[in-house]
Order: sequence, then structure tokens, then C-alpha cells
Amino acid sequence: MLEENTQPAVLPNVVPRVTRSTCPYCAVQCSFDLHVLDNKVVKVAPTPECPVAFGTVCKKGLASLEDLNSPERLRQPLLRKIGILEAVSWDEALNFVASRFLELGRDNPHAVGVFGGGSLTNEKVYLLGKFARVGLKTKNIDYNGRFCMSSAATALNVTFGLDRGLSFPVKDLEKADCILLFGANIAETLPPLMQFLKAAKKAGSSIYTLDPRQTVTSSMARKHIFVRPGTDATLAGGLLHLLEKWGRIDVAALEQANNVADVLESVRFLNPETVAEVCGIALEDLLEVAEVYASARCAVILSGRGAEQHENGTDTVQALINLAMLAGHVGKAGGGYGTLTGQGNGQGGREHGQKADQLPGYRSIKNPQHRLEMARFWGVPETELPGAGLSAQELLLECGKSVRALLILGSNPVVSAPGSSVVLERLRALECLVVIDFFLSETAELADVVFPGSLWAEEAGTMTNLEGRVLLRSQALELEPGAFSDAEILCQIAKRMGRGAFFDYPSFDALQNEFFASTKGGIADYSGLSKERLLERSLQWPVPDSSSEGTPYPYSFPFPTPDGKARLRAVAVSLEPSETALHFTSGRLSGQYQSGTQTRRNPRLSGALEMQIHPETAALHGLSAGDAVRLSSAEGTVMMPLVLSSKIRPDTLFAPFHWPQSANVLVSSTRLDPLSKMPSFKYASLTALEKISVLPNLLEPNAELVAGA
Repeated sequence: MLEENTQPAVLPNVVPRVTRSTCPYCAVQCSFDLHVLDNKVVKVAPTPECPVAFGTVCKKGLASLEDLNSPERLRQPLLRKIGILEAVSWDEALNFVASRFLELGRDNPHAVGVFGGGSLTNEKVYLLGKFARVGLKTKNIDYNGRFCMSSAATALNVTFGLDRGLSFPVKDLEKADCILLFGANIAETLPPLMQFLKAAKKAGSSIYTLDPRQTVTSSMARKHIFVRPGTDATLAGGLLHLLEKWGRIDVAALEQANNVADVLESVRFLNPETVAEVCGIALEDLLEVAEVYASARCAVILSGRGAEQHENGTDTVQALINLAMLAGHVGKAGGGYGTLTGQGNGQGGREHGQKADQLPGYRSIKNPQHRLEMARFWGVPETELPGAGLSAQELLLECGKSVRALLILGSNPVVSAPGSSVVLERLRALECLVVIDFFLSETAELADVVFPGSLWAEEAGTMTNLEGRVLLRSQALELEPGAFSDAEILCQIAKRMGRGAFFDYPSFDALQNEFFASTKGGIADYSGLSKERLLERSLQWPVPDSSSEGTPYPYSFPFPTPDGKARLRAVAVSLEPSETALHFTSGRLSGQYQSGTQTRRNPRLSGALEMQIHPETAALHGLSAGDAVRLSSAEGTVMMPLVLSSKIRPDTLFAPFHWPQSANVLVSSTRLDPLSKMPSFKYASLTALEKISVLPNLLEPNAELVAGA
């Protein structure tokens, strides 16, 4: 999955300027050097000094040069006139947006909403939250990370009082002698991490992949186990049942956690035979995993979106944490539980204020002390700070209803949101939609105003990777004369709305320093950081002062909870076998990323919109490889070509979600995890699977989607 740099060398006798940056894609955040001539990147070179990937980078990272030089890059603001987006001046576009937001939010500021993204720098995350709450005075702000990390974040916060995806540096994976991967396809989603799995395997680690599909990652595994979609919590409970039955509960863990008796009581009825039947796996596989895990000196459970993106996703993660804690692995280097953050700044993106219930530093907007701290910091009355708003999907579904206007930065919900056909109609119902993006995404095509956003190489800032490591992203390219960066666009709108006193930054450094200072005293405390420190090396948060060397291992007893103990929670699981004949699930392809706004335009990246089906299942439905099929759920209908694969469960179908009119059309728009508000992306019950004679143009921009009844 990792590639050598095959880009052409720089012309002889011309010395480029070299700027170190971080990859625009996944949460590993590999470092590479950008070679710049005449304000154009001519070469992307991985750096061995990268503190995470140590000189490796995947094909998407190397192909990022194409994004920077793409002819489809937006250069001017666009304003819809008589139904058509037309290029206009910055002043005209900014004045239009400011006047519309003032008009639509005059009687009710919450009628204007904000939707952010998991790829924004920490500084933009902070500014977006401040823009919503101080500039617009709206409570309605959330982001697409709610679709990614919310279940794991919720369970980690409840249990340990802290949410950091990995509790140790990724290199520590080499120390684990047992690794369980629940719904995590690392080889295709976080490729540079495969070096650590390979090192662990070479050192004797037993690796198990647990997933409805046998993926590229499974090549590293001692065994792949085909788990039925949505049953991971049952499997985790079954493993804990066996550990107690065998007397393998860690004695020290009993003193370090609350509610242990309730948790153990909740799994006593999970007999192995029934668990294996419900999960659709062999009993001997269940017993093997339990024995290897129970006997491990240091074991780690890693979950990905396959296990977490369900309406019981928080319970699933809680069940995995219960297992890791009571087995005695939490707090060990390379052990315990970790969630594999997906988006580039998925970790930092959920820490500094773009979530509906959050303020900078991972403070809670519901906590009176936290509210007072931030009100004083921003210089506004605490009573002016709005309360918690709608979660991401709830916010999208309110568009055109209580939410009359929406600003979207760094997200493409027309493709990425669940029940995307419904979301498409809700966005069309808005009175004003504003999108900041560097390409004309499917969502931007619907907008009343589109601002050309700044690409990653055109901005400075910090990114926080999956292990809580804060990395500096230095600006390599200058914006075109007269253009504004994403941060400047927000400040310009606020100024034209009469809130400029709160958004007057003479330089980017001023904004960055304000961001660092805003986190002081918070759970995610970055206040000991500075650009100068980060130029020397990265640090893992919290970094509470300038003498702190960071916190590589935040999950150790005593935990940052009121009594220092982990707050375990019993999870209710069902032992009723599934009555659904066909399950549908979705995921990523190695050559594509998220909603595909960048990668589908990149000529160096590939990937096809195809549905995977087991050969036996295809034969039962009279289907052959290459057939065009129509899939229907209660939510909607999609059409795509078919490929046969023996590496998927016979009762499960799979399709990628990087395209419009694909996987997310079938997913329920309303079924959300009650705790995290995570949609059930990874599970849909199909109502029809049928062959069709011809496929429509699947890539036609904003072609009509077929809504369900």
C-alpha cells in the first residue's frame, strides 16, 4: 500500500524552497516536504524525520500534488443569480452573506447554522466555534466528525473522563502480543500504520481481524473472523463472559473501576454457543480468540468505523472498553483499547468547539464553570453564550425548517451524510446555503454562495493525529492576490455583521496564539504549545505549560474522573438471531477518501463504485459478475455494477461511499445512537436486490436520487 516517490525531479540548476507540511488525508498525518518553485509545488517528498510514519507515505499522500495543481480548483467567489452560479467579487459575495445571515437570524439567531469538518486545522476549528457562538450567536453548530468518531469519543469520555483515540504512541503497537481489530481495515484506511502491525507480527503477536469482510489488513492476521454486521458488542460481551468463567479477570482492575459487579452480571447469560450463533461465527473461533486474549501479557483492542458506526455504537465501544479494562490491559504501553481516528484532524476536530455541546479545550458547553471561563476569555457575557445545539444529522434534517441558513466549511454532506437523498432535499429547502470549499463539490453545487477555500498547502496551523500528537503545518504557498483564506472569510463575514471587534487578528500567529491560550485548564490543554516549540518537535496533549513534555500515556490509573476510577457501564445486548436475509454495509477504498471531493478528481488515484456480493448469494439471485443491480432499503434506492467476492459473508453486501448515489442513500437518515448521535452507517436492511438492464450515469452531478417511502 505504500509507494515510492515516482514524481519527476526538479529541474537542474534551480533550487526550490522546501517547506515541511502534513498530509491532507488521514489521521496518521504523515510529514512530507513540499518543494516549491514560483509559488507552485513541484515535488512531494516523504521525510524520515516524520514522528509518526518515519518516512513512509501512502499513494494518496504522494498524489496530493495533483490536488494542488488541479484545473478544477475554485479561484473566485460564486453567487447564484437567476438560478446560476456566477463569478463575483469578494466584496459582493461577503456582503451578500453577511446581509442574509443578519436578516434570517434577526428574530432567532439559531435559524442560522454552521457545519464543519474533520480535516480543518485546530485553529479553524476554534475559529469556527467562536464564529458561531460569538459572531452569529447560534447554538446550531456541529461537524462531520459526528459521523466518524462520536461513539468512541462518548464511551471514552464516560469511562475515563478523557477522549484520546489512542492511549499510546502508534509505535507501541509493536509491544502488543495480541491485537484484536474490530471493523478496522488499516491497510486501506491508514496504510502507514501497517509497518507497526508487521513489526508486531514479526515479534510474535497474534493478530485477529473481526469484520464481515476479509480485507487487505487480514493478510497480517493469524485468523480472520467473519462477524455478522452489528454484533460486535455481543462478541465483546461473550469474550468477557469467558474471561470471568475461566477466572482471568485482572485483580488490580477490580480496584481501579466502578460498576464491575454490574458489568460482570450483564455478561453471565452470554453463553459461548449462543454468542457464536448470533455473531455468525464458529464456536471454536470464539474460544480461540478468548484464550489468546486472556493469556496475553499485553493486548490491545482497536476499533474502526465498522464496529462504531451503528445506532448502538457507543454500547459497542463500551463493551470493548469493559473487556480491555477487566482483562488488565488498560494503561500498558501498546495495550488497552484504542479507536482508529479516520479524518486528518478527526482528533483535534472534536476537541476545540465545532461540536454542538463543546467549547475549546474539550470543555462542555453545558458546564457552568466552563461557560464562564470561555465567556471571560472571549469578552462576552456568559448569558450571551448559546447552549447545546443540534447534532450533525439533526441539524441537516432541520434545514429548511427551523434552520433557514447554513454555512458549511470543509464538508460534503450530499455524499457523506446518512440518507443522503433526504439530506439533499433538506439542503435545497434552505433560504441561504453558503459553502467554503476549494472544489465545486456536490454540496457546493446547491449553494447560494460558494467561497474558494484555501488548500492545505496554502495555510498554516496545527493538526492533531490519531495518537493525540500535535503537528505543525507550515504554509508553503501564497494565496492569489486579493483572495482570503478560510479563516479570513469567517472573520470578514463577522466584521460585516458588526461583530468585527471579536475577530480582529493582525496575523495568523495572533489567531494561533489565541487558540493555544483558549485551551488552558481544559481537558485537551494545548496552552504549553507554541509555533516555536512545534518547529522543534511534535508533542502529545495535554501540554499544560511550556515546561511540559506532553503526555504519551493519558490512560493510566488514577484516571481523570472524580474518584480516579474508570466508570464502567453494563451494556445490554440481544441474543436474538437476525431475521434479515441480506445485510448491507459500506466502507472505504484505498484509492479514495471520504466523500471523494478531492480523490475522485485526482488522475493518480483510482477506485470503482461497485457492489461486492458473495458468489453463492449472487447465484441465489440469478446474478453474475458485471451485472447492473438495483438495491433498495426503506430509505432509498441505488444502482451499481456487481463484483463477486468470496471474501465477504454470504448474508452481507458491501459498497464504498465515496460517490454520490451510492452507499449512504441506503442508510437511515433518522436512526441515531441515543448517546453519541452516531448514524447507523454500517448497517441497512435491504428490501430488494434486482438485476437491471442498464445503469444511469452514476457520476452526473446532483442527479436525482430515489427516495424511499
